[in-house]
Amino acid sequence: MTTIAQPSDVSSLLRLDEGFVHSDVYASPAIFEREMEQIFHRGWVFVGHDSEIPEPGDYVLRWIGRQSVIMNRDSHGAVHLFMNRCRHRANSVCQFEQGNSAFFRCAYHGWTYKSDGELVGVPYADGAYEPQLDKAGFSLVPAPRMAAYRGFVWGSLSAEGPSLDEHLGVAAKRAIDLFCDHSPVGEIDVRHGANKSVIYANWKFQGGDGYHPPFTHQADFGTMRNQRAGRTSPLLGMIKKDTTLSRDLGNGHFCLDLRTMGRGPLPDAPWAKEYLASMIGSYGAERAAYILNSGGPHSILMPNIQLLNPDLRVLRPIAADQFEITFYCAFLKGVPKEVNTARLRLTESRMGPAGSVNVDDVEMFERNQLGMQQMVEPWKYIGRGMARERVDNDDAAPPEYRYENCRVAHYSDELTQRAQLRWWAAQMERP
Repeated sequence: MTTIAQPSDVSSLLRLDEGFVHSDVYASPAIFEREMEQIFHRGWVFVGHDSEIPEPGDYVLRWIGRQSVIMNRDSHGAVHLFMNRCRHRANSVCQFEQGNSAFFRCAYHGWTYKSDGELVGVPYADGAYEPQLDKAGFSLVPAPRMAAYRGFVWGSLSAEGPSLDEHLGVAAKRAIDLFCDHSPVGEIDVRHGANKSVIYANWKFQGGDGYHPPFTHQADFGTMRNQRAGRTSPLLGMIKKDTTLSRDLGNGHFCLDLRTMGRGPLPDAPWAKEYLASMIGSYGAERAAYILNSGGPHSILMPNIQLLNPDLRVLRPIAADQFEITFYCAFLKGVPKEVNTARLRLTESRMGPAGSVNVDDVEMFERNQLGMQQMVEPWKYIGRGMARERVDNDDAAPPEYRYENCRVAHYSDELTQRAQLRWWAAQMERP
């Protein structure tokens, strides 16, 4: 393996027109440092959902790249994103992952800040500062930019650059719309715990690979269960079916398009009838049926968020060969409790510590990282389906969820990896 340290060399690591990517993209510490600077400290990074801080004083502690940030709601209900740093001697002012507090107090020298960031307490200030300390000039520092879409809060450490609206683009926003619109009131609730783990692989191994499930996830989708039911594996069927697609949503975002997979009818139960009636009341019968029958957006949005119903997954890169992933179950507002109970059990059974899906993916990602350490022939091949890429207007979808003018390929093709890497190279080579 070689180490490519200069940003001008990044383009030499990709031969995407041939379907090749160099192992250094995933294994080089120098490349990882460049990613921190160019992607996570200059671009938009998902921080959290505003439902996590519903009450005045609520806060969660998060990361933008290597920077610790506090997302909180002040006493007037406004949401803030503060850098976790005292203005005096730079101690962190928040140590807990979540909580409720009207103040943030530095334990080193006692400087105290209100929930809106205002400095209100400086112990033993009399006679210590000449002229008198101007507290108004020492408030907590906000992140240079914060923006939100449908409660999804993003932050950027750069005061300049594309807006969040430009970063997401139309298609990614429609993926978020579909994710939220499973609720009849169009809102999700992310306050019910999480599974968190560290994976010893590169953060760009984010899934979006429709080729692997029949082989990697046999415990969950394997032949024994389906043979007993007299059916063929549904995922094997998707690989054989020409109409199931992967999509390049633009700006590095991508999805495995499961919207046409179909979920089948709701059970014949009072709670299900109540849920269906509320969805029809909110969206009309045709649109409600589309939402409920869809497999959800199954989308990965750069650089660190995944929407895979009912999961909301968030990544934090730590090193070239290490990242943290947190799995939340997104509850739906305005639905019978049975709906959210079923969603929670699904997240637990697939993504929990003894789940049937995530443990498989972790094993594959870490084996992949091991392969990236090999020095002989360091190019890996991601050329599957290059010849069958095409532009698609998604005419069969309702306008509210239509992915217009997107490049598509077969569900099992590696269009998703190529889409991610083209965006990655553009970010890495920005002046």
